Amino acid sequence: MLSFQRRGHDGGVGIFAIRSKDDGRTWSPPELLTRLEPGGWGGPVPLLDRNQEIHLVIPKARGEGRAPNVDRFIDLHHLRSTFGRKTWSKPQRIYEGYCGSIQGLYQLAEGRIIAPFAHWRPNVPTGPPSGPNVCTAVYSDDDGRTWKPSEAALTAPCVEGYNGSNYGACEPCLVQLKDGRTWMLIRSQTGALYESFSPDGAEWFDATPTRFPSSNSPAFLTRLPDDRIALFWNNCVMPPRVGGAGVYGGRDALHAAISSDEGRSWRGFREVYRDPWRNETPPRSGDRGTAYPHATATRDGRILLVAGQGAERRRRWLIDPDWLEERTQAENFENLEAWHVFKGLGPVARWWRDRQPGARLVDHPDKSGQMALQIRKPDELPGDGAVWNFPAGREGKLVLGLRIGPRFGGAQISVTDRFYEPCDDAGEEEAPMRLLISPSGRLASSHRLQPDRWHELELRWNDIGNCRALLDGKVIKQFGVSRQHRYGFCYLRLRSTSRAKDVEGLLLESVRVRVK
Repeated sequence: MLSFQRRGHDGGVGIFAIRSKDDGRTWSPPELLTRLEPGGWGGPVPLLDRNQEIHLVIPKARGEGRAPNVDRFIDLHHLRSTFGRKTWSKPQRIYEGYCGSIQGLYQLAEGRIIAPFAHWRPNVPTGPPSGPNVCTAVYSDDDGRTWKPSEAALTAPCVEGYNGSNYGACEPCLVQLKDGRTWMLIRSQTGALYESFSPDGAEWFDATPTRFPSSNSPAFLTRLPDDRIALFWNNCVMPPRVGGAGVYGGRDALHAAISSDEGRSWRGFREVYRDPWRNETPPRSGDRGTAYPHATATRDGRILLVAGQGAERRRRWLIDPDWLEERTQAENFENLEAWHVFKGLGPVARWWRDRQPGARLVDHPDKSGQMALQIRKPDELPGDGAVWNFPAGREGKLVLGLRIGPRFGGAQISVTDRFYEPCDDAGEEEAPMRLLISPSGRLASSHRLQPDRWHELELRWNDIGNCRALLDGKVIKQFGVSRQHRYGFCYLRLRSTSRAKDVEGLLLESVRVRVK
């Protein structure tokens, strides 16, 4: 297994490889493969072709201006190994213009090599109707010796006032399906990934929205040795603007799903990477978060995943794909590793806004040595929120052990299909399934939580949109979901709704879930 890096070397630029002989668990020191002349080279994107030779596509910047594809350019260059990876070709330019980040280089079963990317149209403003970016590709039918441009110009809509970079369709990734088609997933600013299909990797149908909610972030697809397809992306909702100012977000968690039927159905929707510093004050400059996943299958059937942005956030993992097929999960609050509990505060300055932890762990009032999650409104800031991911299911049962204090101020329990920030009001307002708890503890017309007493609250849902709430084993409410997701629900949200200071709030001692 190889990973590739670009580094300065002897006054030029070196392309280095690091090797792993144990499926990504340990890695060798960097080994120089080839040298390039000095100049604005980016990071290499690799492909191991069917002849076991290595291809690299590398962006290279030129121009001293700031206007993309006018006086500032990012071209694409290709080079490949030859004679059993003993020698390397000279870089050749295969695209001239301004491209965004390259998510992958791919070879189809028929041998065609495809490099998909986003082309920036000069002098097109960011924003409606579709921004400056269009997705396209270059391809080679002779093992990278010559390249042709696709005529595709795939777009996705942009909306006015969007909280984020309103660039349009960009950063595509691909996988070839068993029926011969190639499937492209595209980053967009629509709140969902977009997709396109091609019969040959050169001609592409117009891009359309998928059923995968997504923040303004790229996805990555990889096929496993057993022919399952794994998808990695940020199943997140962008937070709202604050006082009209844009604020960074949508990348606190990276998700994965898996398909055994060529993408017709999916399981998982599980968090595989949570920003380790998501609940703390973020850095004032630079990129951050869990986005830009790249993955490959290992010989032992696992998935090697690399993801993350910014200092100390780019990391590697080995993932058992069967974990994405699991249907149960539980939480007993030994720590808050699996929870998002931050709240934003203060003004926005150049996309930056401060954060602080909200919900917290406290000593369990009745069980020595155990902890409970406390959700309250301790100050003038919005009430605490807490968010927890579980395996997605169109049918499921979620059980919470909870209690309220005598001066409880109210809360809402919600189940949804995507990540909202813990204190984003949309997370409660748009939740497909929600249950309000009044300050008196009332859950339904004749049922309420008794203060300082532990209760078992159970939420059940099915694939036709019917829900039931049970309190201590008795049905107290039946209702329908406001929005059914094709792949089911995968998030629990808890939020204090108290209008006044509430220092006691709600305590949660356990959560468990089972889905179908």
